[in-house]
Amino acid sequence: MITKNLLFEIGTEDLPENNLKNFSKKISGNNELNLKKNNVQYSSVINFYTNIRLTFIINNIEEEIYVKEKLIKGPPISQCFDESNNPTKTGLGFSSKYNVDIDKLDKKSIDGKDYLFYKQPEKIIKVSNILSKILEKALDSVEDQKKMRWGDNDTLFIRPIKWILLIFGSENLNCEILGIKTCNYTYGNKVLNNNKIIINNIEEYKSSLINENIEIDQEIRKDKIKKDLIKIFQKNDFDNSIDKNTLEEVTNMAESPHLFLGKFPEKYLDLPKEVLAYVVQDTQKYFLIFKKNKMTNFFVGSSNVKINENIIKGNERVVIPRLDDAKFFIDKDLKNDIFSKKSMLKKVIFHKKLGSMFDKVDRIIKLSIYINSISYNDKKLLVREIAEICKLDLISSMVVEIPKLQGVIGQHYAEKSNKNKIISEGIKDHYLPKNPEDSVPGSKDAQLVSMADKLDTVVGIFLVNEKPTGTRDPLGIRRATNGFLRIILQIEYNLSLTELIDNSAKIIYENTSYFNKQVKQDGGLEDCHQFFKDKLILTLKDNLGFQENIILAVINNEKNIIPYDLLKKIEAVKIIINNPSYKDLFSNAKRISNILKKSDVQVSSEINENLLRESSEKMLYNAINNLKKELELSLNQKKYEVYLKTLNELNDFITAFFAEVMINAEEEEIKLNRLSILSTINNYYNKVANFTVLAF
Repeated sequence: MITKNLLFEIGTEDLPENNLKNFSKKISGNNELNLKKNNVQYSSVINFYTNIRLTFIINNIEEEIYVKEKLIKGPPISQCFDESNNPTKTGLGFSSKYNVDIDKLDKKSIDGKDYLFYKQPEKIIKVSNILSKILEKALDSVEDQKKMRWGDNDTLFIRPIKWILLIFGSENLNCEILGIKTCNYTYGNKVLNNNKIIINNIEEYKSSLINENIEIDQEIRKDKIKKDLIKIFQKNDFDNSIDKNTLEEVTNMAESPHLFLGKFPEKYLDLPKEVLAYVVQDTQKYFLIFKKNKMTNFFVGSSNVKINENIIKGNERVVIPRLDDAKFFIDKDLKNDIFSKKSMLKKVIFHKKLGSMFDKVDRIIKLSIYINSISYNDKKLLVREIAEICKLDLISSMVVEIPKLQGVIGQHYAEKSNKNKIISEGIKDHYLPKNPEDSVPGSKDAQLVSMADKLDTVVGIFLVNEKPTGTRDPLGIRRATNGFLRIILQIEYNLSLTELIDNSAKIIYENTSYFNKQVKQDGGLEDCHQFFKDKLILTLKDNLGFQENIILAVINNEKNIIPYDLLKKIEAVKIIINNPSYKDLFSNAKRISNILKKSDVQVSSEINENLLRESSEKMLYNAINNLKKELELSLNQKKYEVYLKTLNELNDFITAFFAEVMINAEEEEIKLNRLSILSTINNYYNKVANFTVLAF
């Protein structure tokens, strides 16, 4: 079969640099998916991208698709013709679907019943005739990216499309994609000349772009930037520190990147490092420079053209006004003393149904104190002090201007106001962890406030029936839940998630005016409990790497969800699940559970020693009693591995019991007593997990 390569390039206005990699990858994945759906044979799909073009090369596409003859089963003949043998709607519908007269359809009998059949003839499809639709669907199917319209057409894409280059082998496929006619040309570096470049075949595509100072391969551009950065670092004795996000964005911003070293006045180093990072790195897309782990007043920028003095000076001039603005806002806030204006939070709306930020802070204080009382129980912790002022930087000019800096600016202002270090750091840390790579808050004080803040947000949103659905996530509920669970799993206290959620709901009900006017709906609270449970399962599975069957065996066995305790139980079960010496524990647990389910009687765990008849049941009873204290001690100390090891010692006695004893004795009281023995053992198993679902 003859194969050809396909070149597909979309030329656009400047693309967003922060998500370009994912966007290109999704289109590439859609291309593969749609090719397979249409039975198009190919070897690989390669994607390239720059700030103004998305390129896809599909290798070794077979030119033709051979469709074999196929017999397609239709409805029963009894449904296709009436009593007068006239075609019914059902029969006509089947025939029209395949554009054939009903009397030309085949009839066949299957299991004594007659059906209509359509014999679809073999055919050959030219791939070149369907490629445009395949590629168009790949572009149109990227749903989670904001799209826009331009001009007077209805086309939607991430940015306005200026041209679409489409070459199949050496042929320009003359067609339309997203309403735009394809062509056999691209354009050069828009900063240097923007020349139209005719592309005759795929082989000359890359070389033609390189001749126009364009490197289409993002990995080559990234490697060049890294090497040039290292040269600058080594020449100036700077630390070899490269921010990965900035590197990714700078790679996506230029087709021919050239680096330069710039600087700003040293006086701006007095600004908080996060402010400098926002202005210099996040806004201007410059690399911050460090020396001996300290931030310097130097930065490295990138240009699409070769560097000269004017470019360097121009970039230095641009950054200074932005740093001046930041300094102005900070000075203004320090003069206004935000910490003396707590009542101003009444004007900041947290949520229309959950009140102002002042209301939220009041709830955070109550919940923080409660969590402290059931965990550390340390009155010296500064949870109230942190909670009272943790949101006050929301009224600052700096955070109003740059919301991303909330917490960071609060810490800076607290330090300038000579607040206690734990309080100052707590203002910033109570937002942690925001992302998977963040650590949990450093102090116990901030951990408790962080938990209270996140819990109040999540529970509140569920109580007002605005839970996250699909891509909609009001107030970052998923992120807040994940952060809360990370803390509760790391502080090593057996805090009940069930009770925490209920207590948070109680505080919200009692301290939010909305619920004075509305009837409480327990459905929202039930959904909240389930949401946290589902997220806990995902955290244990995806973040901590436990098997889902072990997680479910433990967590579904508990009515009161205590995350840290569950973690310890899961760790213990993980240790024994593949250990051959514990095989009988799992099988005995399953057998005992099945017997108790089938017994269909109310069984007590009280065993009457006087009703023991056989030697094996007496030995099992004695073994249980001998191990009872050891089991209870290890259970109380949360030493679940020791607990299971002790429980495993019952296996031989259980095996002998089943070999000798008839459970369903004729005497009812003896039967119930034997079931009570099994019920006692079953209760011991269930203290850790439902082992029946893990039985080999």
